[in-house]
Amino acid sequence: MTEHLHSRRSFLRTSGLAVGAVVARQNAAPPATETLAEYASHTTDGRSVTVTSTSGQRLRITAYGGHIVRVRYARSGETFFADDRYEMVDPASHSGMGGRLGVTDDGTGLTVTTAPADGLRVVVRKNPLRVAYYRKDDGTLLAGEDATHSMSWGGDNNSVVRQTFAPAAAGERFVKAGHGFYGRAPRIDRTGEIVAHNYGSVNDRSQQSPAIVQLYLSSRGYAIFVNTSFDTTFNFGNGGVYEFWADEHNTPGVRPQMDYFVLQGPRFAKLLDRYTQLTGRPRLPRLGIFGLQMSDKNFPTVSDQNWWVTKITDHRGRGFPLDLQVHDNRWRAGSGDWSGSWFEFDAGRWPDPAGFKRWADEQGVITSLDYNRNNSNLMAGWVAGPPPGYSFQASDIAGVSENQSVPDWSDPAARAWVWKVFWDKALNPALAFPGDALWLDEPDELGPIPYAALTANGMRWSELRNAYFLYFLKATGQEGWDRGIGPGRRPWIFSRGATAGQQRYGHFWSGDTQSTYDEMRQQIRGMLNAGLGGFPYGNVDGGGHQGNPIPADMYRNWVAAWGALSPIWRPHGYGDALVLGRKASRWPADQDPSESDEFLRYGRLRYTLMPYVYTIAHTAHATGLPMARAMIIEHQDNPLAYAHDQQYMWGPSILVMPLTTGTDGATQPVWLPAGETWYDFWSDAKSAGSDTADKAYVTRTGEIIMYVRAGAILPRYRYAQSTAYLDKTHLELDVYTGADGSFALYEDDGVSEKPANSVTGLSFGNAALAVTIGHPAGTYHGAPAQRRYVVRLHGLSAPVGMRVDGGPALEAFAGEIAATLNGSGQAWDAARKILTVVTPPIPVGGGGGVAATIRPSGQPFPAVTGPNVFSAEDATRGGAVVGTRHPGYTGNGYADFVNASGDFVEWTVTVATAGSHTLTFRYANGGSTDRPLAIAVNDSTVAAAQSFPPTGAWPAWRTSTLTTTLPAGTVRIRATATGASGGNLDCLSVQRAGG
Repeated sequence: MTEHLHSRRSFLRTSGLAVGAVVARQNAAPPATETLAEYASHTTDGRSVTVTSTSGQRLRITAYGGHIVRVRYARSGETFFADDRYEMVDPASHSGMGGRLGVTDDGTGLTVTTAPADGLRVVVRKNPLRVAYYRKDDGTLLAGEDATHSMSWGGDNNSVVRQTFAPAAAGERFVKAGHGFYGRAPRIDRTGEIVAHNYGSVNDRSQQSPAIVQLYLSSRGYAIFVNTSFDTTFNFGNGGVYEFWADEHNTPGVRPQMDYFVLQGPRFAKLLDRYTQLTGRPRLPRLGIFGLQMSDKNFPTVSDQNWWVTKITDHRGRGFPLDLQVHDNRWRAGSGDWSGSWFEFDAGRWPDPAGFKRWADEQGVITSLDYNRNNSNLMAGWVAGPPPGYSFQASDIAGVSENQSVPDWSDPAARAWVWKVFWDKALNPALAFPGDALWLDEPDELGPIPYAALTANGMRWSELRNAYFLYFLKATGQEGWDRGIGPGRRPWIFSRGATAGQQRYGHFWSGDTQSTYDEMRQQIRGMLNAGLGGFPYGNVDGGGHQGNPIPADMYRNWVAAWGALSPIWRPHGYGDALVLGRKASRWPADQDPSESDEFLRYGRLRYTLMPYVYTIAHTAHATGLPMARAMIIEHQDNPLAYAHDQQYMWGPSILVMPLTTGTDGATQPVWLPAGETWYDFWSDAKSAGSDTADKAYVTRTGEIIMYVRAGAILPRYRYAQSTAYLDKTHLELDVYTGADGSFALYEDDGVSEKPANSVTGLSFGNAALAVTIGHPAGTYHGAPAQRRYVVRLHGLSAPVGMRVDGGPALEAFAGEIAATLNGSGQAWDAARKILTVVTPPIPVGGGGGVAATIRPSGQPFPAVTGPNVFSAEDATRGGAVVGTRHPGYTGNGYADFVNASGDFVEWTVTVATAGSHTLTFRYANGGSTDRPLAIAVNDSTVAAAQSFPPTGAWPAWRTSTLTTTLPAGTVRIRATATGASGGNLDCLSVQRAGG
C-alpha cells in the first residue's frame, strides 16, 4: 500500500483523511462491539425482505429494479432511516425504480433473487446471520460475509458502522470513484489500499474540491454505493482486509446506520448506467458550454464591460473560437475583488449589462457569473446566525476563515435567499442581463466547524458536511434555476467540490491547482475518476491555477492540447498579466506564435469535432458513460487497463494520451489494445494493437497523442468560432477503413432542458467500402432541411472512383474545397492516403430511411480537373480579420474587411506554367453598394477597382472573376480595400485560362 502511515502526508493530500484521524485509526476502524446474532424470523412484501435476529437486530434487503439491491441494518430498538434522509440517491428512484424479490427458505438460509435472469442472488445464512451476493445467471460470487467477516457496530458509543467481507477473489481489482482534494488521484487501481474521500477538516486552503462519491467498482462486475453522508473509508485489501465503514466521530445525536446498494453489471458501462439511474443522470449542459471558456482572472484591475468587448473582438479577429466568458470577481459590485464585492453588476464597471448581452448574443457568446462564499454577508437580505438566520452558531464557525459569511445550505430558507439574490440581481429574464451559468466558489473551506455542531436540518455537522455541496447545488439547480427559469434554457452550474448525486443539479471543478506536470498527471486521473462517479463534465483550470507565467511547453501541452480533449475547456490561472507580463495571461492572443498557433489548431479540432463531442456528452447524460473514459471501462478484465491510467478513450473511437512532460522528442509508451487497428490521428499511420508491447510514440511538444480505431466514423461540422454559428447543413464524416463501423449522431437545439432531438445513423461497410447515411429519426427547432455530406475515407492504398447512391461517377478535383465549389466531386490526398467525396446538397427526410450511400463507382479514379483553391482565412492579412458568423463559407472561415482603405488579404501561390490565368474570388457583400478591391500580383496592380457588387445578404456567396498573366513559380496575389471596407472574402481559385 502506498497511501500508508509511513507516508502520512501524501496520504492526507490524496485521500482526504485528516492526519489526526489517520493516526487515531491506524488504518482501521475501532474494535467491533456488536455483530449480527442468529436468525429469528423474516417478513417480505414482494419488494423487500426484512430479517430479524434473536437479539432484535434487523437486516432489510430491497430491490431497486432488477440489478440493484439495497442492504440496511439496524440495531435492536432502532428504526431504519427514512429514504429521504440522504439525498445522494435521487428521491424519485426510491419508488420509481420498483423491483421484485423472490424469497425461498431452505431452513439453513434464505435465497433472495431479483427478477431478471442476469440479476442478483443474495444468500442470507441464518446461524449466525451472514450475507453473500452472487450473479444470478452463472452463480459467480461477487462479495460476501463468512463466520469471521461480517457487518458490525463499533467505536465509542457505536459511532462506527463497518461492513467487512471475506477476502477478495484472486486477481480482483478495485476502483474508487470520486477523488481527494484538488481533484487529485494517485492511481485508478486502488487494490490493496485504504482510500477515503471526505470533506476537509482544517482551516487552510489545502483541502479544496474533493469529489465525495461513496462508490467503488470491482473488476468482477459489481459496484457498491454506500448511502450515508457520514465520513466513509474503504479498505481494498490492505493487510488482507476488505471492508468499508462510516464514522460519526462520537458526537451527540443519531448514530450512523449501515446502508448500501449492491449493483450488478457485469460490465463497467452498465454499472455506471445503473449507478446514475439510482443517484440521478448527469445534467446535460447547453451546447455552448462545450466550446471554449475564457476568463478575466489575469486582468483583475482592468477587466470591465469595455475590456470584455475589446478582448473578445481581438480574440475572434485572430481566428480563435469562444463560447463562454467566465467572470471572476471584477463584474461584481463593490471592490470588484475577491473580498468586498457581492453578486450584482457594478454600475461603474458594467454600466449597461443589458446592452452587453445584446452584443454578446450577436457574437454567439454566453456568460458565467461567479459567487464567492466569503461575500455572502454583503448580499441583499443576508441574516447572520442560526435560523431564522442563514448561518451557524457563532461559536461553531469561530475557526472558519471569513466566518462572517458561512451559509448553512441545509436550511431551505438560506437556499431560497441565495437564489433570490441571483434572480433579482442578474438571472431574472426581465432584466435581460447576461447570465447563463453559475460558478459557485469556496464552499469547501469549513473544515474547522466542530463535528458536533448542530445544523439547520437537525443533523450534526459530522453527518451533514459531506452533503454540503449537494445542498448548495440543489438550491441553485432544482430549487432555483428549474423553478425560476424553467426548461427553456439549460443551466451550467459548477462548484468547488462535489457530493454524489449532485450531478443531477450541476457539476464541479477541481480547485486552485498547481501548474506542474505532476499536478497535470493527477488531474488526468481525477478527471477519469470523476467520470467513474457520475460526473462526466467535471473540469480543471487549464494550465493549473497557481503558476504564472507557465512555460511555453505547458501552455501547448495542457492549456491547448489536453484542454481541447477534455470535457470542459476552461483555461484559467492566477496572476495579473499587467504585472507579470502578457504570457501570464491564458488568452492565446497574448502568447507567442508557437503557443497561439497551437491553440488555434486545437480550437479548430474541437469545434469541428463538436457533433462527436456533443454526442458523447449526451451519451454521458443518458447513460452515465463518461466523455473521457478510463481504459478500464472497455477492458475491466485486462490488467493493462489499470496500469495505463494516463490515457483514455475520448468517446468510443479516439484514444487520447496528454503529454505530461516538457521534453520534446521523448519516447512515450502508449497502450493500443489488441485485436484492433489504430490510426495515428496526426499522420494516419497504422499500428496493430498489442497486449504484449506498448507503442513507442516519439512525442512533439504540443502534439497530444491521439489514435483512432479502425471502423470509426467521426462526424464533424465546418469550423466556426462559436457553437451558435455551427452550420448543420454541412456534415463531414471521417471514416477510418479496416473494419466495419457505425455511429449514432445526436443533435438538438443546444439550449432547452428537455429538447426535441434527432439521431442520425451512420454506418460503414469495409468490404464494400460503402458509407450509408441515414435520414434523422426525429427533428428539433433549427434542424437543417438539407445537407451536404463530405466523406473522407482514411487508410486506402490508392484512390478508387466513387459515386453517390446510383448516380454517375464523380469528377475528381485537386482538393476538397474545389469539389465543394463544383457542387460535388471527389479528391485524393496522396500524402495521407485520404479519399474525399463531396455530395450535392441532399434534402433531409423525416422518419428514418437512407439519405445517401457513398460507394465505389466501379470505374478508375478519374483525371483531376478544376482550379487550385486557397482559403482567405489562412492567407496573410493586414487589417482584415477572421470571421465565421455568416454560414456558407468553405474552409475554416473567411476574411472580413472591417476597416476602410488599406486592409488587405494576400495569398502566396505556386504557378506551374507562366501565362494567362483566371482568378476567381468567392465573396459575400451584404451591403447595398459595390465594395471594390485593388488586385495586385507581386506588388503590380492588375485591377485598380475589381468589382464586388452586393450579393443580397452576408450568407449569400458569389464570385468575382479576373483574367491576368501570372509568372511561373511563387506568386503573391493581394486584394486591398480602396476607399471603403471590402466584403467578406472566402477563397481564391487560380486556374490556367481555358483550362
